[in-house]
Amino acid sequence: MFVRSLCLALTVVIALPAFAADDVLRIGMGFLSFRRGDPYQGITLPSVMAHQAIYDTLTSIGEKGVVEPALAVAWKAETPTTWVFTLRERVTFSNGEPFNADALVVSAAHMATQKGRSETIGSALYQVERAERIDDLTVRIHLNEADALFPLHAAAWRVPAPNAFTNLGSDGFRDNPIGTGPFVVKSWTEGRVIMTANPNSWRAPKVSGLEIREIPEESSRLLALVSGAVDYVMGLSLEHESALRDVGAKLVRRLTPTVSFVAVNTETMPNSPLKDPRVRLALNLAVDRQAIIDQVLDGSTDPAAQLTFPGAFGYDPSLAPYPFDPAKARELLAAAGYKDGLSLQVGVAVGTRASDTLYYQQIAADLQKVGVTLELLSRPQQTQMQDVFFGKLNVDMFTMFARGFDALQDYRHRTCGGLTQGRAAFHCDPKVVPALKAALAENNAAKREVLYRQVAKLERENPPGIMLWQGVEFDGLARGITGYAPVFEDLRLQLIEKKQK
Repeated sequence: MFVRSLCLALTVVIALPAFAADDVLRIGMGFLSFRRGDPYQGITLPSVMAHQAIYDTLTSIGEKGVVEPALAVAWKAETPTTWVFTLRERVTFSNGEPFNADALVVSAAHMATQKGRSETIGSALYQVERAERIDDLTVRIHLNEADALFPLHAAAWRVPAPNAFTNLGSDGFRDNPIGTGPFVVKSWTEGRVIMTANPNSWRAPKVSGLEIREIPEESSRLLALVSGAVDYVMGLSLEHESALRDVGAKLVRRLTPTVSFVAVNTETMPNSPLKDPRVRLALNLAVDRQAIIDQVLDGSTDPAAQLTFPGAFGYDPSLAPYPFDPAKARELLAAAGYKDGLSLQVGVAVGTRASDTLYYQQIAADLQKVGVTLELLSRPQQTQMQDVFFGKLNVDMFTMFARGFDALQDYRHRTCGGLTQGRAAFHCDPKVVPALKAALAENNAAKREVLYRQVAKLERENPPGIMLWQGVEFDGLARGITGYAPVFEDLRLQLIEKKQK
């Protein structure tokens, strides 16, 4: 009954082709990158889905957070600020250009420009100063500061075809992207990318083509999968599991390299009660994370005690999640001068999945029981992030996530510990920032990990927001789709197979 009524309601909303008996993999997702195939823009799913099909990265991250070969097969540090990478043999770009050290020389030069530093990847790899060719398959990367974790950070470095990028320019190349990945773009129109298999890729795919469609509404993505118009969708909710099962499809859980939290904004709201660490700790003790995870996320993840996750560098397994202790929360609020409670405004970024707001409604209900009233203000995700980055946020708290396999890499964007140029801080804890700076300055990896864990312990005592859980996504797979084996946000599209129907 559910599927029938959904189809009747949405037939005019979505215009996707009926299922075709071929082995083209069709994917539906909330949105595509606004910069299309620009290799230097975008770092998170779903916007970089197409980028994973087009490009390869210098290194990759395995299931346990270990750095693994990709376009580079080996690496070593020569000095604290120089790394030598050995590149994979017999790799070519889809237009026939050879992949060699020259590709990294051109790419590094672009990232070092003013424009490059303003882009996502150039900002993430801000420490890359230049690349020096040693020979065809050996390159020396020069950094502007020591980075003991550079091979890990290099997993974000997507490498475009150098001659095509130089000749077309950044804007021209984004519409005609060329990489060494498993698929080649044939057309990129509004809301739709059509690709064919790249048989010469060193990770050649198991399907003949790939089509990615932008489907903003979750209900429309569900319909597309149920009706057979697409084979794989991202961004569904747990409530759809039975509807998928009825048609032989399935809902799968995928942990992401992120930790969700409700961040405090004490920099642009200097008189905020959240300046007091007792208030921030009280908020954490008042939220029953495990109950929310069990009810809304089907127990698919775990409560967070730190802004990183198992497998990330700097994760401290000894830190226990906050207990659910409303009585202690009331005691801390009273000690901070809020015996009668307080009210806070929270900016909630609206994503493409309708169920996301359920988390924050339950958090608000928990906090109401200890006298804290939350006013939830829904805002477009992009708008909220722009306000965060440029110091224009005018709410007490906002929904946020920490991401990446380096537990402290995000601090360049979210605190006073060495900000990216043009970014604004939103919370600078005087108890945490000195430890943070010491950790980021340490170039010995083993010593650095010890310092990272010290930061995590300090933040558990002086939380920068309400710690929630490691991110989890729900993907939908049609009957006949096999080989789905993502590693966090690396979807490994080349492994997916589609059986004929």
